Amino acid sequence: MTKKAIGVSLLVAGAMAVGATAFTSSSASEHRGTVIPVIDGDTVDIMVSGAKTRIQLLNIATPQTKQPQRSAECLGPEAAGFLERTLPAGQKVTLEYDAQRTDHEGQTLAVVYKADQLINSEIAAQGFGIAIKFDPNTKFHGQVSQAQREAESAERGLFSTKIACTIPAQINDAMKAMHSVPVELGQTVEQADARAQQAAAGRAAADALQAQDRKEQLVSAALAEDALAPALEDLAETIEQTADLEIQHEQQVATPSKKVNAGRKAAGKQSPTQLPEESKAEEPRPKKSQTNSPRKSKKQSHP
Repeated sequence: MTKKAIGVSLLVAGAMAVGATAFTSSSASEHRGTVIPVIDGDTVDIMVSGAKTRIQLLNIATPQTKQPQRSAECLGPEAAGFLERTLPAGQKVTLEYDAQRTDHEGQTLAVVYKADQLINSEIAAQGFGIAIKFDPNTKFHGQVSQAQREAESAERGLFSTKIACTIPAQINDAMKAMHSVPVELGQTVEQADARAQQAAAGRAAADALQAQDRKEQLVSAALAEDALAPALEDLAETIEQTADLEIQHEQQVATPSKKVNAGRKAAGKQSPTQLPEESKAEEPRPKKSQTNSPRKSKKQSHP
C-alpha cells in the first residue's frame, strides 16, 4: 500500500451514502464469518458465505512482516502475534464495509468486530498499528485515530521510547548522543581522545537518522515523518560541530611527539597530561626576533 495525504472533500458524503446502500442491499451472510488463519498484523483470512476471503483491515496499517527480500519492520511480528491471539482460528466475527469493498490486489476491505470489540481500533490502541485513510473509505477512520492517540499518550508499542527499534526510541537515543557532543576537545590528551570519541558517536547517530530510507516501509515512514522534524535543526548543527572537532583532533594526532613531550614537561607533575598551549607556554619575544625566527600565528586555534 502507498500512503496518501487525504483531505476532507465533498465526495466523502456521497461515497458514504454509496457504502450505506451497499450494506443494506447485501445479504446478512456477508457480514458474518469465521476466522481461518491470520496472515499478518492487519490481514486475516475469514470464511465468508462459504468462501475463503482475504480481509485487509480498514483504516489500520501494521508493520510489515512478510515482504519478499525485506526484513520485518519494528514490532511487525508482535503485531501479527497480537492479531493471532485476538482472532484465533474458529473465532466468529462480524464484518462491516465502507464505500469501496476491494483494493487493487482484490482483497476485501472491511472492519472486523469480535462481539462488540472493533479489532481495527484495538490494534491501534495497543500501539501495533497506525491509522490510515484511503479515499473513499473514511467511515471508521475517526475511531482508529482516537485509539492511536491513546497509544501515543501511553507510549505503547510503536510509540514507546523503551523499545530499541521504535522510531521514538531511535530518535531519543540519537538526540542524546548528539547533545553529548562537546563544544571543544579539552586541554589534555586524555580529554581530547575521549571527547573525539563522543563527537564520533554523535556524528554517527546524526548520520544514521539522516540516512534512513523508509520509502518501502509505510508505518516507519509515517511515524518518522513528523517525529524527525524537530530533530532536523539539531542534526545539521551536530554534523557541523563534529566535523570541526574531527579536524581539530586530526591536527592533534598529527602533532610531532616532541611537541607533545614539551607539553608534558611544561605540565610538570600535573595529571592528566596537558596539551601544549602556545599562548601560555611561550614568553613574549621582541618584535625583531619575529623577523629572524618566524612563529605560528596566535590566531591558530588551540587543540
